[in-house]
Amino acid sequence: MHPIRAVLFDLDGTLADTAGEIALALGHAFAGLGLPALPEAEVRALIGRGVVSLVERALERLGATVDVGSAVARFETAYEDTVATSATLYPSVEDALERLAAAGLPLGVVTNKPRAFTLRLLDRLAVADRFAAVVCGDSGWPKKPAADMLLAACRTLAAAPAATLMLGDSANDVRAARAAGCPVWCVPYGYNEGRPVETLGADRIVASVGEAARRVLGVNPVDLAP
Repeated sequence: MHPIRAVLFDLDGTLADTAGEIALALGHAFAGLGLPALPEAEVRALIGRGVVSLVERALERLGATVDVGSAVARFETAYEDTVATSATLYPSVEDALERLAAAGLPLGVVTNKPRAFTLRLLDRLAVADRFAAVVCGDSGWPKKPAADMLLAACRTLAAAPAATLMLGDSANDVRAARAAGCPVWCVPYGYNEGRPVETLGADRIVASVGEAARRVLGVNPVDLAP
C-alpha cells in the first residue's frame, strides 16, 4: 500500500448527519402531492445515490404513481428551506479536518448531492475552507459508484488515486473507490441502505472520522492494509 497523501470524504452520513432535514423536506414535498411522509429511519436508507434516486425510491415505497420530475422539483424547493438548518457534523469531524489540514494533506468532498446544497451545507457547518476539491452529483461526472468523481477530485488535489484515501459510509463509496484505485475506509454510523458495514468490503472500518485521521497521521505504508 502507498502512504496516504490526500483524503476524500463522502458528505451525508460520513461528515454530517443530514437525514433529519432531508426527511423533513421530503415530507413537505410529498404533502404537496397528497402523499404521506416517510419516517426518518426509512429516509436514511434512501440517502446516497442523489436526489432523483432518493425521490424515486421514496415514491416506490409508498406505491405512488406520480410524476417523478414534479416530485423532485418539489423536494428541491423544500430542501432549499431546510438544508443546513438542523444538520450537524459528527463528533470529532471538525478536529480531524483541522489536524489533517495542519499536516499538509489536501482534502476533498465527493458527494452525489447537488453542488448548491453541498456548498451551502459545508459553509453553514463552517468547514468549507477545509476542502480544496468539492465534486458533486451535478458536476458533470457519472455519480458514485462510478470512479469518475473520485478521479476528478484526485486530479484537483494533484494526488495519485493509490495514495488518496476515500472515507465513506456506503457500498457506493466502496465501489467508487475500488473503481478509481483508491484505498477506502468506512465509518459504521452512516447511511448504508441498511447494510451492515462489515459487508461493504472496505479496507478498514473506523469508528469515527477522528479515528481515521489518527490512523492516517500515525501509520506507515504497511499499516494501511486491513
